[in-house]
Amino acid sequence: MGKMGEYFAKHSNFNALTHLSTGLGIAWLVSLAWHCSTVALVLGIVFLVAGIAGHIYAQLAKQ
Repeated sequence: MGKMGEYFAKHSNFNALTHLSTGLGIAWLVSLAWHCSTVALVLGIVFLVAGIAGHIYAQLAKQ
């Protein structure tokens, strides 16, 4: 298990929030396929950036 896996194993709530926000970001961006909406685009980007930031934080926290 890598550094990120060890951090996520010890911090399960942070793991859940990071992956939830990533999933929501992907879902909002996929929803653009049916209805082009600025709100969906903005929310998708916000949640996806939050999810990526959570993964980067987990990687850097173990150093």
